[in-house]
Order: sequence, then C-alpha cells, then structure tokens
Amino acid sequence: MMTTTITRPALRCAAASALAASLLLGACTGTSEAQRQATASTPPPTDCTAWVGADRNAMMSGYLLPQGQKNSTGTKVCVPVLATANRAPAGYAGGDYHIGEFTDDKLKARWRACKEDPACFKRVDAQMQRWLPPNKERATRSTGVVDPSGKIDPDGQVDLKQIRRPAFFAKAPYREGIAEADARTYVVEFTAPRDTFERIDLKMTGDIKLRGWYIEGAGVDDGKGRKVRALAIMAPGGGGQLTAIQHPDEAAYRIDEKTGKTVPISFPNATTETMGQRWWRENLYALNQAGFDVLAYDRRGEGLSGGFSDTNTLEQGEDVFRALAALDTGRGLRILTPKGEVLEGNATRGRLLAGMASSEIPLVLGGYSRGSMSTAWAMTRNYVAQCSFDMPEPNCTPPKGLRNIRGAILLSSFASGAGYVGDSPDLADRNLFLGGMAAEHHIVFYPNSSTLAGMDRWPAAFFGKGLWDRAETLEGTVAAYNRIRGVKEIVLARGPHSIETWPASDRAYLRERMVVFAKAVIVGGRTIPGARPWKDFKSLVATTPDSWEPSWRPKAP
Repeated sequence: MMTTTITRPALRCAAASALAASLLLGACTGTSEAQRQATASTPPPTDCTAWVGADRNAMMSGYLLPQGQKNSTGTKVCVPVLATANRAPAGYAGGDYHIGEFTDDKLKARWRACKEDPACFKRVDAQMQRWLPPNKERATRSTGVVDPSGKIDPDGQVDLKQIRRPAFFAKAPYREGIAEADARTYVVEFTAPRDTFERIDLKMTGDIKLRGWYIEGAGVDDGKGRKVRALAIMAPGGGGQLTAIQHPDEAAYRIDEKTGKTVPISFPNATTETMGQRWWRENLYALNQAGFDVLAYDRRGEGLSGGFSDTNTLEQGEDVFRALAALDTGRGLRILTPKGEVLEGNATRGRLLAGMASSEIPLVLGGYSRGSMSTAWAMTRNYVAQCSFDMPEPNCTPPKGLRNIRGAILLSSFASGAGYVGDSPDLADRNLFLGGMAAEHHIVFYPNSSTLAGMDRWPAAFFGKGLWDRAETLEGTVAAYNRIRGVKEIVLARGPHSIETWPASDRAYLRERMVVFAKAVIVGGRTIPGARPWKDFKSLVATTPDSWEPSWRPKAP
C-alpha cells in the first residue's frame, strides 16, 4: 500500500478515519515491498567523471561503459549520471524514505522552519517571487510574435478561426508533418474555473478558457483486423505553446568560446516564438498516425489559454477531467470543425470522442516536463485519491475511478516526487520552494511524494529522460518504474532535461518507443515488444546509444 499525504492531524497515520485509512499507505506500514523496490533502485558506486554541458555545465560522476555497440577494442567512455541529493539515513525504519519524508505535511513543515531563519526565508522567498504568476519575464505568451497570424487575446472572446491550424506549418521553412492532419483537426475551447492562487490570493472570480486542437484518428490496429478508437491527451512542457513557431534551424543555446559553457538563448527572437514546439508537434502527429485521436491544449496561463496563473500543476491535472466532461456534455465547450463551422454547447455533444463517452473511450495521458507533473496528478486523482494540497486545509476524497485510462507517458518526468531531487547547487532549495509555494501561495508546482506513492495503482507507464535530467534523477525514475505493476518501459539518452536538444536519432527513437507503448496498452498487450533489456541500474545506463547531446564531447578516460 502507498502513502497519500494528508495535512490535517485527524487524517494522519496515528488517528486515521475510515476514509483516510483506505488512502494512507506505505509510510504507515514500515518494512514493505516498496522498501525492497527502493533498495533495488539504488545505483552502484560511480567510477569516473566527465564534463556535462547543457544544462548542467559541470563535471559529473558516471560509469565507464564500452564505446560502440559492437566494441571489440575494449575502449570505454565515461557516461555521466545525475546523482540523488537525498539519501536515507543509516538504519531508517520508516518504510520508503523517499515517500515518507517528502509528504505534503513534511515539506510544509520544513518551509515553516525556513521562515524562522531570516537568511533562509530571504533566499527562498526571492525564488518564489520570481516564479509567482504572471511570470512576465519569461514571456510565456509568445504565440504571434514572429508572425501576427494566430495572435489572440487569450482572456477575451476569441474567434476560433484566428487560431493557427496544422496547415499553417506546411509552408516554408517549417514544413512540419502535422500539416497533413489539418483536415481532421478541430480547434477546441474548454471552460475551467480559476485556480486557488487566483481565487484566494488575487480574489479573481469567473472562468477561464483552455484552447487547443483535437485531431481525429483512424483507430489503433489491434493486430486482429480491428481498429480501436482511442484518445491520447498530451500536456506540454513549461512555456509550451501548441501553435508557436519554431524555425527548424534554431538552437536552444550557444556555447561560450571562452568558457566552453552553454548559454541559453532567449525566446522569442526574430525567427522563433518558443523553442521545442516543433518536436512537440512531431510527437502529437506520430500518435495520430498510429491511429490515436489526440487532444492537446495550452495549459492555463500560457499560449492560447486564458488565466493569470500557469504553475499549479495539481489544478492542471484536474483540467484533464474538466475537458473530458465538456466533451461528454458540451457544457462550456466550443469547437471549430475542419470545415469551418463553429459549434458550442449542446451542438458539440457526440461530435468528438468517436461518439463514445469519456468513461468508455480508451485513454492514454501523456506529458513532458511540467506536463509530466499534471499528468502524474491526473493519474493520482484517478487511481489513488483527490487531495487538495493547494488549499489552506488540505482534504482528500476517493479517486475518480475511470477504468478506461490505460497508462501514462512521462517525458523528462518529475513524477517520482520531491525525494529524488538531483545533487546540484541550483536544485538545493527546490523542496523549500515547493513547500513555500503550497503553504504561502496555494500553488502546487512540483509534486510531493504522493504521486510516487500511488504508482502501484497505475495500470502502465512509459518513461523517457536524459541521464542528467534535472527534473528527477534516474534513481527516481527507476523507483517509479519499480512501482508500476503493468507494462512499462524506460528510454534513456545521454542528454539533459530538454529533449528538444537531443540528437535527432535519440528523439526519433524515443518517439517510436512512446508510440509502441501507447498502442500496446490500448490493445491489451502484456509486454512492450522491442524494448532494450536491462537487469540493474548500471545496465540500464548502458542501454543508451553512443550518441551524445552536442554540448558534451566524450573523451578517453
């Protein structure tokens, strides 16, 4: 059993109510299967160090591994792996340390202690102030900056015909494959309430709109001559904007000639509105080509969608279910059909979801980076419990219980929670930031340990990440993988958190494996064909091909 973290004393392990007793899991049970899995995910000692460029710019420890898939010379190269900062104390007897010590309660308690220390408070509060919405310094709304077509007022009454469609990206220099899907793409607009920060801190009222695309698919081939209609709901990374322009020759960073360090390039610039969107649309198109209906919309507070706040991933997880409910009932829904007809309300009922109810059509939920957080919360809310960690007095209620959600796709995932922060100076305050944002500003940004705690109830999961991904360490990804009882796979690359910077071959392989996983869970597969085999942590690292993110150059040990 797993831990669903609950703040109020009446819902803690010592005095759990009947409801809480059904939700509180591993942290109250001591030695458990979860503890065995945590031990199994512990990496062996590293045996080398190497320079890592984007986005670490540091020497990093790793493993000496053979260079080349058919190596006969004995040459080895140091393959770096980001280590975990938090280690269980010797003799720890509280179950799974990375769950029990990183609950909502304990993270908020650490923040309260930080508040009592003037230096700690000043340091962490400054970080929170920089991240509080609307984050104007990050230029989150860049759609329409390079090309004014597609620019809208996301908080106004929007003409859906002004939103860029897939066909926009057919022209030079973009020439994106997704343009082919235009004839089966609907522009969609959902209605959602404001989040807790807007309601409580800013006293905002009323609703906001979430906008994006719904691309109809032909159905997933079940291998028996049938086509199974299924829906993939895909959540972008932080700053992701579905219809933002990315020039195909754009780079995410430059390399300083004097220091050799990578320096991020700021966007928007003269040719690119937001970096990474070309790669993201390629993923959506690959799923659609495999037969999936695909729903993708900009998160609240960014791109095409309304709202002031963009950082509450717990709220964004609930938006998945709001969108599904709207597709069922038509309430608060507007759609622009491929033929240019605008429908709303009751007129939209039955037009999408292949004519099925949202509780019937097979579903896969996916997310990249920040989207992995909202996806993890959605999975947790469906299978484990619905907990309001962003409220002054958090409360937990039973899960939604949709049985048609077949699995999750987590790219550059944060889903293993607060216990698996990387051992790096720029990440040292992340958990104080997490606790402070939730306690002071009613924003759940990074997940606490609840998402990891409930993963044994998820039906299936796919993980794709770089070896020095700042989101969570590989150790955390393995811990999450170990808890999944159904089909699962990890795909790794010698690269950072930002997948769009990986070599094209690694991006293509990740996309291929993601589609194989998604198809398998929809048709009831019990295995994922073609997955690279591994038996322990080091052999998992060795599944990476001999391709490197360009800012890192392998050197002889």
